[in-house]
Amino acid sequence: MSPTPKTTREPVTNEPSEKKGLGEYFSSLYVTGVERMAEAQKNSIDLAVAQNADLTDAWKKVVQKLPGAPGLFMLDLAKSAFERYADIHKGAIDAAIEQSHAVAEAAQDRTAAATRSTDYAVKFVQESVERSVGVQKKALDHSAAHAKTVFDSFRQQVGFAGAPADAAADSFRRGVDTVIEAQKDLLDMAIH
Repeated sequence: MSPTPKTTREPVTNEPSEKKGLGEYFSSLYVTGVERMAEAQKNSIDLAVAQNADLTDAWKKVVQKLPGAPGLFMLDLAKSAFERYADIHKGAIDAAIEQSHAVAEAAQDRTAAATRSTDYAVKFVQESVERSVGVQKKALDHSAAHAKTVFDSFRQQVGFAGAPADAAADSFRRGVDTVIEAQKDLLDMAIH
């Protein structure tokens, strides 16, 4: 039996000290956690954009080989729409990070009235996160609807009902839908 591999964790460097209060310590941990989650989401978005670009380039090569097949502009449109969606989503993530910094600062400013401000901060953070998640979900729904429109337009332009290219377009659309649903699941986890 092989030994269990050891995992390494980043040491927590911002431990409570005599100079730093417990409230500041937890605020720092909160902000760090939000920033790490945001970084993970941005990395997944960057990977999705790269995958989309690769698939779009592959589709361009396929479409160029088909005689009389218009639709290259539709592929460019789909690619740019996906990139715009990614930029919007990253902007929403940046707004959530800024908001977490503001919440952390507000929590630090209100340490004198800890009991009242804790209840208020929890409610404020929860509402803020829920609003942010709502905005991000609306952006995801909009992108999903736009992607469906692009794929439907592509099918009509190319005219390949039942062809392997049509199956590949369906597969690509399902992949985009899966990425969007995964992002929604991540957002639901962020709320709870």
